[in-house]
Order: sequence, then structure tokens, then C-alpha cells
Amino acid sequence: MTETARPRAAIRNLLATRWANTIRYSLMNLFIIAGAITLALGGWWMWAGLFLSFLIAGFFEELIGDAGDDEKLPATWYLNLMLFMTWPLLVMLTIVCLNSIGPGLDMVDGALKFLGFDPAAAREKTNIFTASGGLVSLGMFYGLAGVNVAHELVHRTRSKFSMILGRWLLAFTWDTGFAIEHVYGHHRHVGTPRDPATAKRGEIIWLFIIRSTIGQIKSAIAFENARLQRRNMANNIFTNVYWRGQLMSVAVILLYVSMVGPIGILLSAFSAMVGKIYLEAVNYIEHYGLVRIEGEPIEERHSWDSHRRISTGMTYNLPLHSSHHRFATRPFWKLQHAHGKAPVLPMGYMPMIFCAAWPPYWKKISEPLLKEWDENLASPRERQYLAETGELRA
Repeated sequence: MTETARPRAAIRNLLATRWANTIRYSLMNLFIIAGAITLALGGWWMWAGLFLSFLIAGFFEELIGDAGDDEKLPATWYLNLMLFMTWPLLVMLTIVCLNSIGPGLDMVDGALKFLGFDPAAAREKTNIFTASGGLVSLGMFYGLAGVNVAHELVHRTRSKFSMILGRWLLAFTWDTGFAIEHVYGHHRHVGTPRDPATAKRGEIIWLFIIRSTIGQIKSAIAFENARLQRRNMANNIFTNVYWRGQLMSVAVILLYVSMVGPIGILLSAFSAMVGKIYLEAVNYIEHYGLVRIEGEPIEERHSWDSHRRISTGMTYNLPLHSSHHRFATRPFWKLQHAHGKAPVLPMGYMPMIFCAAWPPYWKKISEPLLKEWDENLASPRERQYLAETGELRA
């Protein structure tokens, strides 16, 4: 081992320890708490959540690099606790943000003063522009934390508590239908033309976000209607899971309205939109350009992986996406690297989303990746399909 390799190996071994991974899988909740502090300060601080999202998950993780495949993890109860803490933390975050934007509530003001903040000064420093920063930051937290944890929980179909909590987390982005379509639609049709959440080759991300959103809503409604019909059940707001989920979103809207008045409807819609855009941007890079023949098994090669240490910790191993699709019911701490069976993104999720936002640059970096997939991972029938549709990169 060279002189320069020894320190690097020592750092890797240190980061693989149980205590280091305890911090790693606490990062998202620590991030939410840090966001609450910045929102409580008001003014320009309200843009900090967005800035930190890009800085931590976009820049620092490229410096730190990848996590290993077999590292010592904290106890299962602790990992579950981190998941279950997300919803109350997001409720707290929302209340703090709206208290800095709106007229404020005496109870919230009292709690903030007890913690050393000056809510009146925060409101005085907050104008339309800085309030917009707070709502954008709030939306990023809804997407990064809320939707991501919900994704983990709604797959626990044997736990009613987990599924309900997952839907309450999705209510922040007005997207509780995701719990239906993602589990029963996306995981069945991924990589095929029937999956609205699989981005097609050459599809621009901004058009994909619209198509995927509409397609998933239609799919969720159709699936739930079909479920009720199969069971010979009445189809109404009390029996239909999709429409009951909309009531959860209404509860979020009422929280906004109770703190800032009727304009809270628009503010909630804005933050929900930011979170939804982030979700769909992640969907875009997770399966971009990959194809699967309908009816054939879902394999590791049908998802893009990323092994970056920070983002796998903050998003509870979501970037180990091929393992998730191969073994959808496994909890996040049991997901593994695919060891050459899946395509790997050259950067973490946030940098890849940045690249996708600029279509000419996205094409420059994605075309070689698709060519490599076609040559080395695609099955003969998948290559034949791509050749017939004129999309084979060879």
C-alpha cells in the first residue's frame, strides 16, 4: 500500500464503523432540524434549506465518495426510529416556516422564545421574496425527507401503521396516490411503456415531470377503482383509498390556512409542487432510458444505482435502487450493491438532477451510459426491441 493510500483506507474504515453509520442515517433528521432553525430566523435565512440541499447532497458527497457494501449499521430499532421521526419533524418544520411568514401564533411564538428565537424579528425581516425561499426550502424537505421516507414505509404492506404514516408524509406534496401507483403499478411495469414513471430515451425532464405526474394519478385512480370492483365494494370517499388520501392533503392545507389565512391554499400548493418536482426528477434519473420486455423478470439492470455515502445515508439507501426493485419488500438496511449487474450513475442524485435540468448536457453524459447498458447489460430481446424502435445505442 502506498503512502497516500494508507490515509484513504483509514478514512474508509472509520466511515464504515457503527457510530459513523449511526450519524450517517441520522443526517436527514438533523438536516430537518437545521432547516427549522434557519426558518425560525426569517429573512434571507429562509433560503438556506434550498442552498444546503444543493451544497450537502450535491457538492460534499462528491468529495466524500461512495459507501461500502458491507458496513456496520446501527440497531434496527434506531433505523426505524429515524423513519418514524420524519413526520412530526416535518409538521414542526411547516409550523415554524408559516409562523415566520404569517401573523404568527401565540403558542408557537412562546415556544420559539423559550428556545431563544425572536419570532417577531423573524417576521419583520421576511418579505415576499424571502418567504418564497422558505416555501421552496419547505418543498425540498417535503421531497427529500417526506416522499423518500414515505417510499420506504408504503412498501411495508403488512404494517398498516407504516402505510398510513407513509401516506400522511405524501400528503405534504398532495400526492398520496403515489402509495398506490408506485407499489402496485410502477413496481409491476417498470421499464415498459406501461410505466409512466420510467423516462424514455431522449425525453426532456420537464416534459417527463408533467407526463409522469398525470400518468401516475390516472393509474392510481384506475387501480383503486378496479380493486373495489373486484371486491364488490361500494366506491365512495370512505372506501376508496385514493380519495381518502386526498382528505389527508386537505388536512395539510387546513394547517396552512389556520396559520396564514386563505392564501395558505396557494402556499401549500406551491410547496407541494416543489416537493413533487423533486420526486419526479428522482424518478427520471432512476430508470432513464432503460427498457424491459413486458412479462419478463425485473432484474438489477433495470434501475440506475448510485453508491454515494451522503445521499445513501440521507435517503435511506434509495440510490441502491436496483436492489430495491429486485427485492421490493426488503427494508432499506438490507439493500446491497449490485456488483456489476446494474448500471451505476457517475455522480450522486443531486448532481445528476442538475445535469438532467439542462437537456443538451444531459444528452452528452447519458448517451455513453446508455450505449454501455445496451452493449453489456441489455438482454438479447431488449436489444432487439431497441433496434426495432431505432433507439439502440451501438
